[in-house]
Amino acid sequence: MNAAGMPERSSPQPKRPRELALSAAWHGGMTRSLHTIDGTPVSVVFPGNWSHGHGPDFASAMLDIPGKGLVTGDVELHYDASDWVQHGHHLDPRYTNVILHVVTKPDVAETRRADGAIVPVAVMKVPDDVLFRIDARLPDIWAELGGEVCAGHLAADQPHHLVQALRHLGDQRLTERVTHIEGELAARPERDVLTSLLLDAMGYSENREPMRNLANVLNATGWSSRLSARTATHRLPFAQALLFGIAGFLPLAPGDAHLAGLDPVQIGQIEAIWKEEHSLFSAVPAVPATAWQRARTRPANHPARRLATAAGMLAALAIDAPGDILHAMRSSNSPVTWLQDLPGTAVPALGTDRATAMIATVILPFALAIARREHDHELEEIIGGHWENLPKASTSRPGKRALTQVAGSRPLRGLGERGNQGLLKLDRDFCTPRRCFECPIAAEVVRSELAAPPNT
Repeated sequence: MNAAGMPERSSPQPKRPRELALSAAWHGGMTRSLHTIDGTPVSVVFPGNWSHGHGPDFASAMLDIPGKGLVTGDVELHYDASDWVQHGHHLDPRYTNVILHVVTKPDVAETRRADGAIVPVAVMKVPDDVLFRIDARLPDIWAELGGEVCAGHLAADQPHHLVQALRHLGDQRLTERVTHIEGELAARPERDVLTSLLLDAMGYSENREPMRNLANVLNATGWSSRLSARTATHRLPFAQALLFGIAGFLPLAPGDAHLAGLDPVQIGQIEAIWKEEHSLFSAVPAVPATAWQRARTRPANHPARRLATAAGMLAALAIDAPGDILHAMRSSNSPVTWLQDLPGTAVPALGTDRATAMIATVILPFALAIARREHDHELEEIIGGHWENLPKASTSRPGKRALTQVAGSRPLRGLGERGNQGLLKLDRDFCTPRRCFECPIAAEVVRSELAAPPNT
């Protein structure tokens, strides 16, 4: 009743929900398969990056369309198909990359871009009452994201959804690395690419830059042919001499020698080799000793120890590193054990966590890049099996930060190293820059929230 004792009039429901609700439903994954108005099925591989009104609704979407394969482009959503013309998109060049027009009501049969191309129209079959319910909860539902913990309730009630999303992010990170390596292999010899990858992985964040510089110096000198020409027993001290010498560690200080696991006889041998060889590297700037971060570095991460392990790895792979790696992929049940058992890596030992991380970020991507270049589909499947079954290494600081952001103190079991790598991508690409609108974890949260009945 109002003040006059008359019944209150309820506010009339709008004729249709806002387009924001359609975008939220699309982004939240309420439809992942749909059909165009002529009956062609469309599978949504990636819904695209939400533009929030700046041009087409979703940019760089990936759609699987029969007869066309995987198609990448923009997606525009409207309640009525005729809104395309009503909003002037048919004359706007910003919309010439739209590959799919998603609507709830196909009131016109054709969508045409400014360049004259016809855009397929697909119907998103989300009921109006659901869209109205979404509309009523926007934009507040997004304001809940990016706080202290984003998906605590999902971690408690539906952890498998989060694990699946993180493992998918890990797959994306693997694909990114493979694509990068494929580009490197097109421009440089396989051994040079592998040397750069291995030394980069041995650097961690504190010493990554000097390790990269060391790899550049090595690759510029044609060192690998000199290494492979040595007898098997002389390759390890030769590799150690080059790495320690170019890195500015020679003559070795007692503390560095201890961390590297070298005795006086080995030190004498290494320094004698460097005395003979260093003139060959004089034309290339060495890495200054001051470039290395040694203070506040755990013994296992000390650059002297990492250089010794890297030398053992490079010496063990001196003859045919790519061939050895591909053979290991085919014949070994555990790539991690294979890497740890390489001659020369036992002292200093390559720990399981570090070996697992190197398999995930170097060995598997390198092998997969070669397999794809050679169109070796059988090898691709074998590598995919190793990736799927790779046990989880200890979670790094960025990974822990992302895991806490997602699940708080609740554990997420079954991540494997795929999910572990997904946490790194989550932290770098979404959590740190606060790109919640594009985050797949946020999408899982929104999907869960929208599927629940509103509070009354």
